[in-house]
Amino acid sequence: METFLIYAASVTLGVFLIYFLGVALAPYSPDSVKSDHFECGLPVSSSVPKKANFGFFVYAIMFIVADMTGLFFTLFVYSDSKHSSLMASFFALIMAVAITVAMKEHKHAENT
Repeated sequence: METFLIYAASVTLGVFLIYFLGVALAPYSPDSVKSDHFECGLPVSSSVPKKANFGFFVYAIMFIVADMTGLFFTLFVYSDSKHSSLMASFFALIMAVAITVAMKEHKHAENT
């Protein structure tokens, strides 16, 4: 439990340190373009709405799955019990099957 708390505290401290370092080093140069609205309230460029590519949605979902997998694996790495190793292996198997099925479905949708 101590190792997990040290890990969680160091990750949290690292995130805040990087954030505050970025705020401290970022140049401050406000102008009218930066404070102006971007798409909100502007007239539409055409009457036909543009269709979104489904591949971008699949890519975003796969990124989230990979990100969460990395998070869970780092939590399992710091545990010393065999039960945690078994659960990590089972989780890895489920993730591999899920990613394989999702990519096959995506390829099948592209070919049709």
